Amino acid sequence: MRFYLLLLVFTYSFSGNSQEIKKKYFGTYAGEIPSYALQLGEEVFEVQAAPIEVQLKPEGILLEKIASNEINGTYQFIKEDKNRIYFEVKLEGQFIPESYVLYKKDKRLERKGIYPQPDVFLRKI
Repeated sequence: MRFYLLLLVFTYSFSGNSQEIKKKYFGTYAGEIPSYALQLGEEVFEVQAAPIEVQLKPEGILLEKIASNEINGTYQFIKEDKNRIYFEVKLEGQFIPESYVLYKKDKRLERKGIYPQPDVFLRKI
């Protein structure tokens, strides 16, 4: 029984350490959220395109800047495969977490917009 407990602790310690984003992927990613239409009841509002910047920092910290609004938040590693890293972002004042996908080879970041915002690809600068 002790052997299995030791094996379990040993296995989780390695999996916990491997769930990090490598240093080369930290930095600033920039792009533009395209314009989109927002329908509230019978009214339709046109939302203009806006520049977006996302800074990935160590220790799970993220800074998102859309136009002139800056929001701090945290990100949590979800999973990693050969080409992508998936993580979830919780921003201050938002109840719904956002999904991000980091494409390793291209060093680009995909921000999955919360409906009705469209998805946007960001390039590392």
